[in-house]
Amino acid sequence: MPLKVKKKDGRLEDFMDSKLIAGVQKAGATSEQAALVAKEVKEKLIGREQVTTDELAGMVVPALAKVNPVASAAFVKYRAEKALKPKKKPKTTKAKKTKKAKKAKKK
Repeated sequence: MPLKVKKKDGRLEDFMDSKLIAGVQKAGATSEQAALVAKEVKEKLIGREQVTTDELAGMVVPALAKVNPVASAAFVKYRAEKALKPKKKPKTTKAKKTKKAKKAKKK
């Protein structure tokens, strides 16, 4: 069973190390450093079925600090700023009218 990541809004997503690597690289790590961080985090996740995004971040920060302390600080800062941003309201869509409802309206 693939590892699932529980997002802040409750959705579950398959764990993808490519997302972890991309996030670490955005913080300023090299691709080699990001791969090392991903490897260490994946080793900690062996045997688990689910992990939250906060738990993942908690594993990433110390692993990243070992290889690139500046990128680790940037990663922490980004997560803190993201937590302060107001949540976007989901777009609401009008319910599709069924053929019966359309016919009834015409009568």
